[in-house]
Amino acid sequence: GVTNRVASQLLAEIDGIEELNDMVVIGATNRPDLLDPALLRPGRFDRLVLIPPPDEKARAEIFYIYTRKMPLADDVNIEVLASRCEGFSGADIESLCREAALAALRRDKDTEKVYRRDFEEALLSVKPSISPQMMREYERVGDILRSSEKPLMMIG
Repeated sequence: GVTNRVASQLLAEIDGIEELNDMVVIGATNRPDLLDPALLRPGRFDRLVLIPPPDEKARAEIFYIYTRKMPLADDVNIEVLASRCEGFSGADIESLCREAALAALRRDKDTEKVYRRDFEEALLSVKPSISPQMMREYERVGDILRSSEKPLMMIG
């Protein structure tokens, strides 16, 4: 199917650049369980790095980025919001901020600020995209992929 054609094309492209010096190829996936083992053979993607979802400090920084130009009311506490958003990705936080702004406009089309209650309303509809079960699965697959004792064919 399409997945096999994409994997074959990617392998051909990677094999074609092996002779180039000073080149780093980085790939990313949120579905490591579907990786073709051929991608992980020596000389292709040699290192695997699990990038966890943002921790509380990183979530606060992401909130600051997405609310930088947003007129926040004094009752909005970014650190408290960040602590309540376990499992949220950067995209989830962006969506939450956008929904809070829309909630403020729905509440009062002439509003000049986004209040805590607007974020509370947004939290009712915007949910984390990364569950604890997904994180456990990412770690499990990462362990399998990194293990030199286990064949890559065990994936899936």
